[in-house]
Amino acid sequence: MPRPRLHFTPRAGRVGDLFGVLTSADGYHVFYEHLSGDAPAWGRAASGDLIVWTEQAAGPPPGDGSARCGTVVNGPDGPVLFHTLAGGRVARAAAGSGGSWQSDPSGPLLGGPPSGVTEMSDPYVWWAGTNWRMLLAGALRGGAAGILQYHSADLLNWSYDGVIVSRDRAVWGCPRLFPLDGSWVLILTAGREIIYGVGNYDGMHFTARAWGTFGRGDVGPIVTFVDAAGRRCALARLGAQGALSLPWVLSVRDDRLIATPHPNLDPYLISGATGLTAAGGEVRDHGDLILTMPAGGETTVLADAEIVEVTVEGVSGLGVARRTGPTVPGVRFARFGAAPGGLVDLGRQEKAGP
Repeated sequence: MPRPRLHFTPRAGRVGDLFGVLTSADGYHVFYEHLSGDAPAWGRAASGDLIVWTEQAAGPPPGDGSARCGTVVNGPDGPVLFHTLAGGRVARAAAGSGGSWQSDPSGPLLGGPPSGVTEMSDPYVWWAGTNWRMLLAGALRGGAAGILQYHSADLLNWSYDGVIVSRDRAVWGCPRLFPLDGSWVLILTAGREIIYGVGNYDGMHFTARAWGTFGRGDVGPIVTFVDAAGRRCALARLGAQGALSLPWVLSVRDDRLIATPHPNLDPYLISGATGLTAAGGEVRDHGDLILTMPAGGETTVLADAEIVEVTVEGVSGLGVARRTGPTVPGVRFARFGAAPGGLVDLGRQEKAGP
């Protein structure tokens, strides 16, 4: 099959965990785990528009190489990446030249889980207006899952605040918390699912009004960020493909987390996706069912070689599938709405991509 045109992958290997996206004067930088036949590395790619990414130099994780999922922020001297070490310890690394990373400080910031917590991982760090905050996914004594919070004034010294939200008989990972459309949204992995809560956050507790599923099909952990126009956006790792998703704009409607294609995609789209159909949430490729989404309004399909990304109007989340039939180069775009007697393709007129 043709290689995807806009779904970024490294020249050798594939995308693993995503650490985050940083915005700078010259565009965007995505940081990710670079998986290949050799030892894992930390990679990055740069883009001026969130669509076309240029791979940058990759470097090995600092220390003993046991670093796992975390997050990246703009520190006072450049990118700083927070990550988990074995035993639930949390460390940080500073970006050097040529894709290198150095432990900073040399030892862990957090030596292990606090009292009442048996495991913790996946630090997520953000500036909260008055201080830095860090969330971690934790396993609580008694079998519940919890999201732990710490705070810091300098990104180095952290104090424990407690558990901001928990759920019995659950396993959570990769938390992301952010304000959106007058609410707060918490995105998590729950086993092999991507879920979210929409509700209130008072700085110490998150109270969900509604929970929902965001990722369907082959969607991996998600990172969110604010683009140059102030929109809350998301990128995801596409699991089996080891690729970066297309960019999506997030919004909250009726306590549902909605994804729509980023407007920067418009110049690259070609109307019509031959062989693909959608009705009642079922997406088919040459008749084969490849993805089931909840039924809703108009279905938007973006097909890039074998990768298909799907959203349904008014329905939470993003679906990802792999095509089974023949594909053609270019990013194909179609919208499907249910109509008496069959499917209606509501795709736009063809646009020639650059």
